[in-house]
Amino acid sequence: MANYFFEKLNLQEKKQKMTSIIDHAAKIGWIDNEERQSYLTKIENDVLTIGVIGQMKAGKSTFLNSFVFEDDILPAATTPMTAALSVITYGPEKKIEAEFYTEQEWQEQQMTARMNADEVSDEMQKSKIKAAQELMEKSTKLGSNINSLLGKQQTDSFENLIEYVGADGRYVSITKSVTVYFPMNHLKGVRIVDTPGFNDPIVSREERTKDFLKQADVVLLMLYAGRPFDATDRGILFKNVAECGTGKVLIGINKYDIPYENGETEDEIRKYVKDEIFKASQTMGDQQLNAILQDTEPIPLSAEMALLAELPMAKINNNDIFSFAWKRACDNFEISSQKQMREKSHLDDLISAIIKVIEREKETILFKKPLNAILAKGNNLKSKVEENIIHRQSEIEMLQAPDDELDEMESRLQRVTRRLNKKIDTLGDDLDMTFQEIVRKGSEELEDAVDSCCSQMHTIVDSWGRFSSSEKLAEDLDRAEKFLKTRTLKRICDNITTTAKQKVKRTLDEFFMDTEDVLSKLQMNDDFDPRDFVKGISSKFNFQTDKSLFSFTDDDETDEDYGVFDIIWDVYDGLTLGLAGKIANFIDHNDLANNVHKEITKRQSDFDGRSLLPGIVDTKDKIISEVKEAFIDELLTPLQQQLDEVRQSSIDKAKKIVDAQASLKELKTRKDELIGQIETINRMV
Repeated sequence: MANYFFEKLNLQEKKQKMTSIIDHAAKIGWIDNEERQSYLTKIENDVLTIGVIGQMKAGKSTFLNSFVFEDDILPAATTPMTAALSVITYGPEKKIEAEFYTEQEWQEQQMTARMNADEVSDEMQKSKIKAAQELMEKSTKLGSNINSLLGKQQTDSFENLIEYVGADGRYVSITKSVTVYFPMNHLKGVRIVDTPGFNDPIVSREERTKDFLKQADVVLLMLYAGRPFDATDRGILFKNVAECGTGKVLIGINKYDIPYENGETEDEIRKYVKDEIFKASQTMGDQQLNAILQDTEPIPLSAEMALLAELPMAKINNNDIFSFAWKRACDNFEISSQKQMREKSHLDDLISAIIKVIEREKETILFKKPLNAILAKGNNLKSKVEENIIHRQSEIEMLQAPDDELDEMESRLQRVTRRLNKKIDTLGDDLDMTFQEIVRKGSEELEDAVDSCCSQMHTIVDSWGRFSSSEKLAEDLDRAEKFLKTRTLKRICDNITTTAKQKVKRTLDEFFMDTEDVLSKLQMNDDFDPRDFVKGISSKFNFQTDKSLFSFTDDDETDEDYGVFDIIWDVYDGLTLGLAGKIANFIDHNDLANNVHKEITKRQSDFDGRSLLPGIVDTKDKIISEVKEAFIDELLTPLQQQLDEVRQSSIDKAKKIVDAQASLKELKTRKDELIGQIETINRMV
């Protein structure tokens, strides 16, 4: 069962297979060297990122030991507020790289630590004060050496990892992040991010955590089954995960063997967590996040049991903690082997869920897109050859035909051209109606979402206490706005995209069926099959109603402007620059609230849902242009030109027939060659 997740995912094997396909496509001339290098660079540099989040005592370290190493490798973590961000990835040798806080970041914590937490009403600020004080207390181990370490990076042996992430580690007080390099082949191209708690005392560290989670292909929230989905878990999910904008969240209920031992069933544990998530969603007004999570089935598991299933029995027997856990699990679940221990741990259930998300998210981008693009290149080459075959065959037929037959050919060709142009005009009208309806409904949904968010923001301002800080108000409003931008509007536009694809595909399918009938009236040579020709055109007709039609993309590294409203810092300009304690000296509470209400109302009234959907209507012109190019410009117009040339030709027709037949033979040979190449690449997949 060793490395089960990575073996089943087969990431490296798939990368190597895709690399072979890319190299083969370049060898046979389908793609040039620049395209080849672009594909290879994307595959080589792409990293699978799995983010693991959750509060202390949820068993994240044990989970990572069983999930990644299948051995007792990582030490128990330190306290929530001083835990470092840890990244596990491949390295040719075991080592760690630690990044320490900068001198400025440390000075900020020294100032925070001097504050009295008992005199602060805001819970978030209070926790940061206590965390800063804890950092100062732990830093005494470094003495005067601390100043020489701040702002530095330090490489160390793997055996000293505990000094950076352990509860009593020498460097834990100043460690911002630790990268663990481990020589396990299955970690190549993989990055496992073990995040510390949120509400981080070091702002830069918290921002880095959020950046990692934004990039993550899947985020795993680990709950402690003995106290699943408590207030801390709710904060992580509904505040921090929501702010990161990730829509790929899985939930593991670790240590499920504890409530199971007390008589609770797995279904009861799972149902309790689902109910708590739903209630929290309703209470906090986050129906959108609940919608994302409603299809996410919480998975009870025991990372400890999974680890016991992999450790050598000698190591278990020689360790009091492991041997006690083994006996307890065997008694609770009537287990007598490590294979049964693995099955009852349910780690494989969680692994299957992770793989399912990754295959849906990662493989589409990393493998399916370049593969489809390469196959499209080959099919386009084949279609071009088939079009040339049609032209050579029709040229031979025209050269061999008497004048009266040429007249009939031209008459049929002109009738087909007129009918097809009418069909294309009708297609344009149908697409116009389709897109206008999509934009109408879509803009209404977008505007309703903004209205709902603004209503929520008005409520936030109304409930803002007179003695609550302006930073708290800013954070609450910012959180509501970010959720609107990164979740609600994005999800609505994703739905609009899906609807557009479906409706456009139906409209085009009807057009292509009608076109087959129209082209059959050409009555060309026996080798011309209108159905095969239209099928080839429709398959290469690579229209994609993707997110580039809107004013944002899926690029996680882009800070998109959704055109809704900016964070309204101008209303309380300067109040977040360390002046929160003196707010009364600058602006009256009621005046500030009124100004914020006015700003929200203005942004709401200025919002126009159609402004987010400008490209979707313009797409109609692109579709019509491609249709005309495929059927009129590349098929019918060249046929008419051939007729004109045959009529005007005074050159020996016999020679032209011989030349056309030779060209036709070469084209058919090339077509067979391309068919073989396409089949070869399909076999390589």
